[in-house]
Parts: sequence; structure tokens; C-alpha cells
Amino acid sequence: MLARLCLAISVLAGAGLLAVRLEAADAGLYGQAISPPAAMQPELKLAVADLQETLQQIAGKPFALVEQPEGPAVLLRRSDAADVPPAAVQRLPADNREACCLWPDGDRLWLISHSDTGLSHAVYLYLEQLGCRWYFPSAKWTIVPRRPSIRLEEPVALAPAFRSRVFAGTGGFGGKLPLDPERQIESRWNDWRRRNRFGGEFQVSGHTGEAFNLKYKEQLEAHPEWRAMRNGERQPWNLIGKFCAGNPEVVDLYVRDRVEAYRLARERDPESPRSWAVSVEPADGGGHCTAPESLALGSVSDRVFHVANQAARAVRKEFPDGRVSLFAYNEHAAPPTIPVEPNVYVQVIPYAFQRTGLSPEQLLDAWSKKVSRMGIYDYWSIPDWEHDLPTFDPLGFGPTRLRGWHRRGVDSFLCESTYSSGAMGVAWYVGGRLAWNPSADPEALFKEFTRDCFGPSAPAMQRLLRRWADGFQLTSHELALTYRDLQEAQAAAGDDAAVLARVADYARYAGYLERYFLYHQTRRGSPERQAAADVLIRYLWSIYDSSMVHAFRLSQLLARDERLAGNAELGDVFNWQDHAAPGWSQITPLSQASALALISAGVAAYSPQDFIPRRFTGTLTPATTSLTASLAVTQPPAVTTATTTTNTTAESGRTPVLWLTNAFEATVQAERPNQLFRLQIASQDAVRLLVNDSSGKVLLDQTIDTGEAWRTTWEEASIVLREPGLYSLRVVSQKKSFRITASADAMLTFEDWWNSQGLPTPRLYFYVPAGTQQLAMYANYIAAGPPRFFDPQGQEVQPTLVDQGHLLLLPIPAEQQGRIWSLDRAKCPMGAVRFLNAPQAFAFDASRLLVPQSALAKEPTDGAE
Repeated sequence: MLARLCLAISVLAGAGLLAVRLEAADAGLYGQAISPPAAMQPELKLAVADLQETLQQIAGKPFALVEQPEGPAVLLRRSDAADVPPAAVQRLPADNREACCLWPDGDRLWLISHSDTGLSHAVYLYLEQLGCRWYFPSAKWTIVPRRPSIRLEEPVALAPAFRSRVFAGTGGFGGKLPLDPERQIESRWNDWRRRNRFGGEFQVSGHTGEAFNLKYKEQLEAHPEWRAMRNGERQPWNLIGKFCAGNPEVVDLYVRDRVEAYRLARERDPESPRSWAVSVEPADGGGHCTAPESLALGSVSDRVFHVANQAARAVRKEFPDGRVSLFAYNEHAAPPTIPVEPNVYVQVIPYAFQRTGLSPEQLLDAWSKKVSRMGIYDYWSIPDWEHDLPTFDPLGFGPTRLRGWHRRGVDSFLCESTYSSGAMGVAWYVGGRLAWNPSADPEALFKEFTRDCFGPSAPAMQRLLRRWADGFQLTSHELALTYRDLQEAQAAAGDDAAVLARVADYARYAGYLERYFLYHQTRRGSPERQAAADVLIRYLWSIYDSSMVHAFRLSQLLARDERLAGNAELGDVFNWQDHAAPGWSQITPLSQASALALISAGVAAYSPQDFIPRRFTGTLTPATTSLTASLAVTQPPAVTTATTTTNTTAESGRTPVLWLTNAFEATVQAERPNQLFRLQIASQDAVRLLVNDSSGKVLLDQTIDTGEAWRTTWEEASIVLREPGLYSLRVVSQKKSFRITASADAMLTFEDWWNSQGLPTPRLYFYVPAGTQQLAMYANYIAAGPPRFFDPQGQEVQPTLVDQGHLLLLPIPAEQQGRIWSLDRAKCPMGAVRFLNAPQAFAFDASRLLVPQSALAKEPTDGAE
């Protein structure tokens, strides 16, 4: 495309065609002329080529590129150009290089910005005004309407709410893959991000310690005093090793290296977003130096930011507007006690890999008090964790998080994610719009997407995508519903080729979900698992071109997992670094006909169960306020493990004991003013107890470190809750075991827990809403069998096990609906069982259970609430 643009400009200039005659052009088409700047950055050249090609598709007539038009034209100009209307420039914030303005001026339209990046945004903003959309990175997901006029009647000015808006799929694209040596998928995703105005006036980089260690390996090996000390000994050189922050020689070497890197970046392209700052982020992982000279600097954060400050001062000395950047991450996530230089840009990673003991919101608040501006690094459905399943909520979670960042003054985000249109296409399309305008309506954007892409099939596709967003769990039941929704969408599409092509893409994605499901229905290391892995990896590559899954990363993960299970052959047959590996010649792209055939096959293969997934909302309310909730629950025998030290039976005046292996969160309700809340915790290693009020204010912050006697000894914690209302309780544990119990009168409810097989739960109570004829639950971990379930009278009820026990179904008689049930002996090392049509809430006592208000409705809704 870029080559075509350069050729077009060359031919026009050589022929002396510098203007287009009015009489040969339609007045509603701006003379069918586009006038770009004489010199352009590569990004803008691509945008201008898109503009020319897209306007020709809209109007059905050719558009010429002209240098100095004498008459009507679409003119792209930087704000400092001599011929730009001054009133249009006034619409642009002086300090925002990406802000852009569309300025109608009679028979001319001006696209104006302070930079080429902003002009690129102006191109796509203009095309959006004409109805163009780029929903997913594929021609079939591109909407270009036909229309007789391309005129704008009113000015449009827009500046991004976030100055840097970046997402990247974990693992990248893999370079020149055997099935994609021209890197077409990578190119399509890059085009898609540009067209949806991702990017920014700056982009920060990540870890630099690894490159520093490689570059200076010889010197680091020759100077052991430069390397980190751990447990009293200098560590040998390794790729992710840290240097001694208290050694001025190695710090000076690192600072000089960073200044040199920044200098080279500025020389290459001073306008590039990559030239805004140079990273000083250490190598990944822990292992920071504990030598006396390093410890004298303070905490790990103090040490890391001590080095960052020195680099910042050195950069600023040579480049007054220069900056350094780094993460607030892992062991250096907490703000340092020392001042931070003003040209240090911090990107906080609050939602994972931080050991501060603070909630994400508290960590962000702490950093906002330390620095004048900051960014966010977050994880949005990365394939390593979510496996490209549609678990992300694009209409609730994503918009809420973006708006929350904006309210806190965060001015950039870098999200690690996936290159999967099926899992995250809608989320990133909606997110891209909110990154410019946080007040945009996600619901309206979603309806526009389904209307534009699916037309008569929109109702079925909306139902499918909303259900996924409301709490996706991969079960045979969900596959049955998915294939039936797609069947309805296919039928409604009729002979609409464009809609059928998009339905076929979702059928390809459903085919992946099915094969991933079948893979996990087999036992690790078994011949059946190896066969399922072979089917799955072949299918991934057969739909690679659709971009509906991040096939490269998923295949890497699959090959790794199989190798660990003894199946090394899979990775060899599909070695992505070997174009001659035997598997590649066996891959045939899945045709549209074959993709659509998956739908009818899926309908025949899977039957839905008799339940409707539900989501519950509203203020947490005592379940006993429901007129039908019963407290007549018989206590079963106490659950006791092999040793008396792990008895979960409740002591007098206290709840039963919950033994846990990871962090724990709960909600506490104070029913009256000045209510005393008491609990006991015991842990072998230090854990942190936090209690917050509804505004997030920390009311209690206590470290618990019981030591060797933690199985038999308790530590007390108590707090007076001054006002009635809801409070949050968190035990911050880095996968350290502990046990907890509270006073029996505590109104304490929790959603999740992690415990071991040897320490199952005591009796826990939950609420089954009215109208629930069959309770459905999902269990991640099934090796230890299901919990025991009890009806309101304390009678044990056996669940029906589906999908090898991952899906559990309990029949609920009419007289036991809208009442409190219970379970015990739950063994959940991967998280608690998830209710699919009941509120996710548990309590130690039936009378102390809190549930969302909507769960107490006398009549159920017919879907998600």
C-alpha cells in the first residue's frame, strides 16, 4: 500500500497534475482530491493510502493525490502550516500532539493536528464520521458504506483521554512463521490498531536488565562486587541477575548505557513515541541485592528508584526534555521513601505481581501522591492464563477499569493481552473508543457492532456475546448454547454473504472452544490426551488466518504443556522455528463451508442442560430477609482430618476454621454503631490482614506471623466498626498457608477460597434463589471429587456430575427454592466452585449470609440480571 502511495505521488508530480478540475468532480466529494503534506512519517503515509482507497470505495469514484490544490480538496495539514485556518488550530490543545480537528471550510475539508500521528488519527476519525468501521483485523470485518457525499457540515475536534494506548498479545506473532512467512497477521493487527487510533504520543519499554547483562557480561563476571549479593554471597552471572545498587561503579556503567540508548533513539527519530523515554526497568523477577551497601539505600523500591533517579538526572543533563521510565512492579511495586525525579515516568502494575499488601486501588492512590503523572500496566485476558476463552467482560469490566484509571489521573495504559478476535475483539474495539472518550456508551457501541456486522442475525449474536460476558465457563452446556445461537444466526443471515462470513468466523472460534474442551476432558499424559492435543494444534493452525485465536501463542503453550507431560513429539512436528517441520505441510485452512458445517455438527453433538445462567446485582443484603429463606438447617458431623491439629470444628463462640493456601477476601457487615469485629488468624509465614471501609480507607493493617506453632496457636485481631454498613476484609498471602476463624456473630460473607485436598472446608452456607429448579456449578479441580451438598433440612443431596465432574447439577424441589443450602468437604486448590445460576456467596452460618439484592426476588428473570 505504501509503495502504491509513493508511486501515485511520483506520477502526479511528474505529470504536473497539481490540481483537479472542478467540472470533472462531484461537488459533494471535495473535488475527488486529497492533499497530504509533502513530507510524511510512515504511519501517516499508510493512513493517506487508506483514505484514498476508502473514499474511492465509498463514492465509487477515483480520488487523486495533489500537492497544492487550487480548488476543492480534503487537506491534511500540521497546525504550523501557513495555510491552515487559525480558528481550526484553536480547537487543538497546545500540549497534546495527538489531538485532531476536522474543519469544514466551504468546498474544502481540513484535517489538522500538531503531528503526523495526530493527522493519522484525523484520517480515521473522518472516515468514522462517514460510517466506516474496522471491527476486527480482517477485510470481512471492515464496514465501508456507499454514499453519494463525503461532506461534513460541522467541525469535529477530539483529543485522547489517555496519551498512550497500547495493547500487545503475550508472546507476539512469532516472526516469519512457516504458515505466514510474510507476517500478514502481524501486519493486519498493526493496521487494525492504527485504524482504531491505538498507539500514543509516547510508548514506554519494559525490562532492560537482561540486555545490560548480555552486553556487559565480561565486565560483570570480572567484577563480582558489581553483582547482587544474596544470603551473604555474590551471585554468579545470569541473564536476569541484578547488579549491586550500592556500588557506584556498576550504577555509573548502567546510567551511561541508558543515556547512550536514549541518545541513539533521539538520533534515529526524535518524533517517535519510542524516543519519549528510555527504560530503566531492571531485569524481570526478584533477587535484588542485599549487600550492606545496597541495604543502606533502603527498601527494594528505594534501591531501584535510586538508580532510576541517577539515570533521570543524567538524561536530563543532556536532554532537558528527556525522561526515563520503569514499572512499579514485583518487589519494587511500592512507592519509595526517597523523592522521585520529575522526569521519571512510572507505570504501575497494581493487579498482579505486586507484594505491597495494598489493594490495586490503594497502590494507585499511594503512587498518585508520589508522582505527578503515571501509567498502568495491566493483564487483559492473556492466553497464558485465559487460553483465549471469552472470559473477559467487554461491556462491564473493561469500561469500568478504563474509566476508573481516567478518574485517578492515569494518562497511559499498556495492556498485555491476546491477538484473538474471538476472545477480545469486541473488548478492544470498545476499549479503543473509551480510551479517547471515557463517557462513550459501551452498550451503544456493542449494539452498533452487532447491527453492522450481523444485520438480521444480530439478536442471536447479542445473546451469545452477552452470555459469554456475564461469566463464561467452558462446559458441554455452554457449547450446546453456543452452537444453537450460531445456528439461529446462520439461518437469519439467509443469503447475506457478508453476514455469513462473519458467522463462519465465530463458528471457527466455537470449533476452537470445543476442541479445547475435549482436550481437557482427557487425563494428562494419557494416549487420549496426546491424540486430543494433536487435533487441537492442527485446528489452531487451520484457523490461523481468521485471527479469531492467537494461534501462535496457544500452540506454544500447548507444545510446552505436552512436552512437560512426556509428549515432546507434538512440538517437534509443529516446530514454529523450523519451516521444514512435517506438520506444516499437513495444514489446510478451514474453509467457510467447513466452518459453517461445524455449527450443525455441534448442535447434534451437545445438548443443553435444564438451567439458565444468571448474574446477580445490587447491595449485599442478609439472605434471611427473604420471606422464603429458611434457617432450619441441621448441622452435619464436623469434618476432621487425620490429625486433631487440623480440626475444622467451631470452638465455642467462633466460626468453624477455614484452612487456606492463598489470599482471602470477604465482606463484613456491621449491623449497629461501634460493633466489635473479632477474628483469629494463624500462619507459619507472614501474612497481612487489612480491613477497609466502603470508601477504601484502611482501618486495620496488621501483620500475622505465628511461626512454627501456627497449627495450634492463634493470633487475635479486632476492630471497632464505627458505622453500620459494609466493610472489606483481606488476608494478603503470597500462596502461604494460614487458617482463619471469626467470632460467631460476625456477618461475614466470601466468594472464593483456595484450600488443599488435605484440609477441606467446614460447613459453608449459600442461597438458592426462588425459581431455581436445578442448581448448576462449575468446578476447576475435580481430582478429589465434589463437595457434599445439603438441603435446608440438612439432608445430603447427591449432585449429577457432567463433563467428568466439572459441571455439577443439583435438583431443587419447589419447596426448597428461595432457601439456604450448604456444602462441606470442598477441596478447591484452584479456587472455589462457581455457581452459574445462584449468587456466588458463602458464609459460616446461615443467619450471617449476605447476597446481592436481586437474588432475593420472588420470581426469577429469564436470563442474566
